Amino acid sequence: MINLANLKKRLVFVAFAVPLALIFINSTYSFTAPLLKLLGYTPTPDLEPIYPGQILAFLIVMLGAYEYRKMLSIIFPVNAFWIGYVWILVMGAAYLFDYQIPGTLPIYVLLILVAFEAFFCGKANPQGRWKRACLFFSGIVFLNIASISMMSLFRNPFMELFSTSTVPFMHFIAVVVVITAVFMCDSAAYFVGSAWGKRRLSASISPNKTIEGSVAGLLASILIVSIAWVFIRDPKYPIFIGPVMGVLIGVTAQAGDLLVSLIKRYFKVKDAGSMIHGHGGVLDRFDSLFFAAPVLYLLAWVLTR
Repeated sequence: MINLANLKKRLVFVAFAVPLALIFINSTYSFTAPLLKLLGYTPTPDLEPIYPGQILAFLIVMLGAYEYRKMLSIIFPVNAFWIGYVWILVMGAAYLFDYQIPGTLPIYVLLILVAFEAFFCGKANPQGRWKRACLFFSGIVFLNIASISMMSLFRNPFMELFSTSTVPFMHFIAVVVVITAVFMCDSAAYFVGSAWGKRRLSASISPNKTIEGSVAGLLASILIVSIAWVFIRDPKYPIFIGPVMGVLIGVTAQAGDLLVSLIKRYFKVKDAGSMIHGHGGVLDRFDSLFFAAPVLYLLAWVLTR
């Protein structure tokens, strides 16, 4: 049954959040030169632009990292989990300023930081330290992947798949389509599951999710992306890429939702946070996007090779 009180809160949030998000996401203003000058460096023409949408995506992930730290702190109240923020911040800055770091070094540095955190702040029990290190490491890696992938949607190779729009506030319409598909996938799954869902998708992880809702969410994603793809794609890419992209978004968005539900069940919390009125926390609202963005990054990389 649909919770009308919760639905009202969601609609109020959407009413003011969506217009602001559209302005931020589609803005072509570049922060590259101002940020470099602030840091004391001279900008060069070959540097990639840093768009407001990328900054917004990065801030959302950092807020998600804050919520994950709060959940970790329930089990491990004495900690130095703030080092995860620092690592994600450095990785995000390196990506935005197009600074190339050799492939395995960032993960190795994170592994060292996690090991020292577990050694100095963890309990004497080796099993407790190992669980602490695994939960910390896996969560930070996931959030970093989400951060880089979401910011990559504003650059090639993803933007290569689409025609360039000269219409004001439509430059990154492809990113808007992706976000719309993810959120409509969530909404269709919620409404159809609440109204007609009978068979539970995974009662042990999220008892309110149903197979009927999941199918509705997948179909919504396919429909939105397939229609949009016809109008905004680069003509050199075939029509069937649209439905494929829709399937990938629909499947991975729901996988991300289930993953965060599993995390919340492990920490015994109803919501990851309370930052977003009517939606819970950032992880509750953007978990699907965090999981869908990397597969789109991978798809674009494959298609443009």
